Amino acid sequence: MAKQLYQQAVVQSMSRHSSVGRIMSVIGFDISVETTLKAVVGSLDASSTPNDRFQGLVQQVENLLANAGSNQLPDKANIQHIHAIRNDAQHKARYPNEIEVSDCRTYARDFLQKILQDTWGLQFERISLIDLIQNDEARKYLADAESALEKGDYRRAVEEAAAGLTRALAKVKASLVGKDQLFIDGIIVQKSIREPGPDESILEAFRKMQDTLMYLSLGMNIADHMHFYEIAGMTIFTINGKHEQFGVKEPLQQKDAEFVVAYCTDSVVQIEEQVGSLDKPFGKDFYYWH
Repeated sequence: MAKQLYQQAVVQSMSRHSSVGRIMSVIGFDISVETTLKAVVGSLDASSTPNDRFQGLVQQVENLLANAGSNQLPDKANIQHIHAIRNDAQHKARYPNEIEVSDCRTYARDFLQKILQDTWGLQFERISLIDLIQNDEARKYLADAESALEKGDYRRAVEEAAAGLTRALAKVKASLVGKDQLFIDGIIVQKSIREPGPDESILEAFRKMQDTLMYLSLGMNIADHMHFYEIAGMTIFTINGKHEQFGVKEPLQQKDAEFVVAYCTDSVVQIEEQVGSLDKPFGKDFYYWH
């Protein structure tokens, strides 16, 4: 759960023009830290109830770590800083700026990496939400994306993650907004005194409306999806099943690749929660919708 909260906060942290997005991001980072602290309490002393207040919880974890002869609580000042920014946003209407959100993201990631390693011997990067994905094809693309991200190959991480989400959306589109009409040049319209003819712009507008309706039906955030598209560009699958990416942002930064992988993974998990099997959305097979 802590990893999922962290990844959702990463997605919201990229809402550069949204105060609400930045607030939700900071809250997400703080809750991911707090959730992990409570898990540490349960791991070190199953008979203890985690303290309801953040400062009390921090002290409780410190005491349990000391009693167990373990390392000190890592990055204490940093997680306190995250919590302070969250409190300012919630109780003082002081909204975090982009720099503060970026700091919270870095501090939360570093803390989670250290506390998971110290307490359970786990690597934070290896904890994956991909295991929640049922569809083999989408899961394979996203697993390759995570692997590429871990190796610092940001371009491949973006390409594989985008391919996974694109395939997932393609599998469920017909069940939500009707099938794609790939071989239509335009919608026939009457233009003044001219003979009726195909209008490509109207067809393009119709397709965009289809896509928007699909995103909304699946509960996806349109602004987040547009930001994903800004970084990842367009994925095209060829007849032989391979995919190519056009319009990828250059140069790619680590935070760009992290956003794309987190966004695509969360989106595919969410799509499956909405429709069930990607190969049989709402329990109906391909031919039912086509």
